Amino acid sequence: MTLVIVLLGVLTQSLQALDHVYWNVWFKNRERATATNTVLVSLDRGGHKGAGAAATASLQSQADLLNRLRGAGALRIYFDSPRNDDENPAGMQALQAALAQGGGKIVLVHRSLPVPRYNRSEFLADRISVPPGVPVAVSNWNVNFLGFAESAQAAGLLGQQRVESVSAEGLGIDPAAVIYPDFRFDPDSVRVIAGGDILAGRVPASVIAGKRVFVTSTSPEQETVLGYFGHAEVPAALVDIAGYHGLRQGTPYNIGWVPLLVLFAALVLIGSRFGKLRIKLAVYGGLVATLFVVPGVLREANIISSMGPSLFALVLYAPLRSSQKWRNRVQQTSSASGLPNIAAMAELGVAQSKDVIAVSINQYEQMLASLPRELHGACARHIARRLSFVGGDRAVFDNDNGLFVWLEDSQTLESLIEHLEGLRALFSSPIVIDGHVLDTTVHFGIDRNTHSKPMSRIKSALASAQEAQGKGKLYEEFGERRLAESSWELSLHARIDEGLRNGDIWLALQPQYDFRSNRLSGAEALIRWNDPQRGAIPPDAFILQAERAGRIEAITYWVLEKSIGMLRDLNAIAGPFQISVNLSARMVDHPALVHRVADIVREQKLEDCGLITFEVTETFSMTNREQAKRNLAALRTMGFRLSIDDFGTGQASLAYLAEIPSDEIKLDRRFIQAITTDPRERLIVESVISLAHALGQEVVAEGIEDIVTLGALREMNCDLAQGYHIGRPMRLDDLMELLDTSHLGTAGRLTVNI
Repeated sequence: MTLVIVLLGVLTQSLQALDHVYWNVWFKNRERATATNTVLVSLDRGGHKGAGAAATASLQSQADLLNRLRGAGALRIYFDSPRNDDENPAGMQALQAALAQGGGKIVLVHRSLPVPRYNRSEFLADRISVPPGVPVAVSNWNVNFLGFAESAQAAGLLGQQRVESVSAEGLGIDPAAVIYPDFRFDPDSVRVIAGGDILAGRVPASVIAGKRVFVTSTSPEQETVLGYFGHAEVPAALVDIAGYHGLRQGTPYNIGWVPLLVLFAALVLIGSRFGKLRIKLAVYGGLVATLFVVPGVLREANIISSMGPSLFALVLYAPLRSSQKWRNRVQQTSSASGLPNIAAMAELGVAQSKDVIAVSINQYEQMLASLPRELHGACARHIARRLSFVGGDRAVFDNDNGLFVWLEDSQTLESLIEHLEGLRALFSSPIVIDGHVLDTTVHFGIDRNTHSKPMSRIKSALASAQEAQGKGKLYEEFGERRLAESSWELSLHARIDEGLRNGDIWLALQPQYDFRSNRLSGAEALIRWNDPQRGAIPPDAFILQAERAGRIEAITYWVLEKSIGMLRDLNAIAGPFQISVNLSARMVDHPALVHRVADIVREQKLEDCGLITFEVTETFSMTNREQAKRNLAALRTMGFRLSIDDFGTGQASLAYLAEIPSDEIKLDRRFIQAITTDPRERLIVESVISLAHALGQEVVAEGIEDIVTLGALREMNCDLAQGYHIGRPMRLDDLMELLDTSHLGTAGRLTVNI
């Protein structure tokens, strides 16, 4: 609470300081000499301009001075109420007599002491009894934290009596009105005469006749002096005169600080909606002009406003906006190359007349690894220059990691492909960076979906370029089909996490039948996804997207944890029972793979790692082949079994048997489904089974959908069978029920199938 009070105090003082600086400058520049019928008579040797003659400190001399002024024909005399109490009674009687004989022309002024700490003034104690019929007025100004006068009530309480202010005296102003001095009035316009000169007869009566005369002290050391905007401290009487000039313009109207702050916010909002720098500068120039001109113009029209909060908002907004601009520049610039990045490209926008083109530089990380760190940026800039050269110095945006994006004028796909062919030819020559010669190839991504948002188009082009590199193609176009799936793919990260949390993603188990023991001895863990909006999502659809989105690691480790947990229940019914887990080729060469698997084994308290089989496929497409082989060997050393999945398809061939320390191979369904009708296929499967057994491998046949195929595999001495004829992927509870009636060699429900 104390801190809040302190902060509020600091804020209040800051706002007052801003207001003070503004009005001090404004009135200094708007000052004008004004013809006035006012004269200031100094009671001391004060230092205000024009004073300096002998002092008139005694009450007797003040009484004589009042009589002289009245006799000279003064229109109105405002006399500061004396506060000294060391005068003899005769002097006091003479002063009271002079007041009484004034005929209502002499007004006794009760002045106050400014208290800047509280932004107000307090009346000083007077030492005079006011004769009946003598007019009385008050001078009680509210001040700012530096003691500068700001405003006053048209009437103030003096004891129990409400008395008119000096500035409003005789003008018939509403007592509740607030007076604001017109500080444009130059206080030096008021002639100051020493009281001693008047008493000595050195001042002609014509100087006094018909004038409003203020009889007061003018010394700057006196306690009633007030700050005067555009000047320093002046006698309070000069502020009274400025207040009088302010009232002559009419009754002021105070609108406070809210309208100016709202206007400031509106102009900032308007300025933010313009993209062009010239328009922004014009709007912000208008904003500054508004803040620095409008309050003063309004003040001169007798409309009072406080511009401290709006100026404070400007003082805060300017550095914050500059800081934001700096942050945006940092965020929109590649830290490695210094080139603008895709955030900058999205900020600039993508016109519908443009195609978004992305390029993926093949082996970019290897290129950087061969260069000193200080040349990494130079490499990116060299590539950008080469890309922009053909297109007439086009702007190329760096997305790091060897991905660059730019815009091309829309053209036919054939023309665009021809242009991309030219770019590929340009990169057929090596890149030379400070003597380092680097060879590379390029692959392009194209987005021509002109109605999509800029960032969506940019990301689409980037994804297409990476896809083209993965397929070894010149280009990939982000077409209509991919566009329909783009929102799904872009949110896949969050959707997978949500699915894992709420159970939409679950683990199915497809049983494996052991020919040798005539029992269900294992199962393959298969991930399934039932999305509330899209329904059942085929694994091939989201696993590929999960790999692209970098979520396959989290999914694989989740499957491993779930599988280990299921093993306890399964082995309690039909042990020994093992589960096979698919290991993505994108993970096999990951440096942290073995450590993460070891952590899961420890956390799940898996005692026999041989109950888990890792199925690996397409490992020859791995980036780091040697690291992959080390990882697989380490997993096998820990006790895990390794299986070569989809054997006989793609690159999964005999080379695997020599390179991977496997325990089993899985024959792809495309070979199994034809063994009962095609002698050649049957011979191939028989040969593979014989070769695998000779190498000490077990063989799992996938895709068995009928009893005839199952029988043929039994005749070929196949070890394990998996397929819909054995059992479809099912939940754990269903598999446990099935095992409960078929373990220990009893076929149970499987008699129908086997």
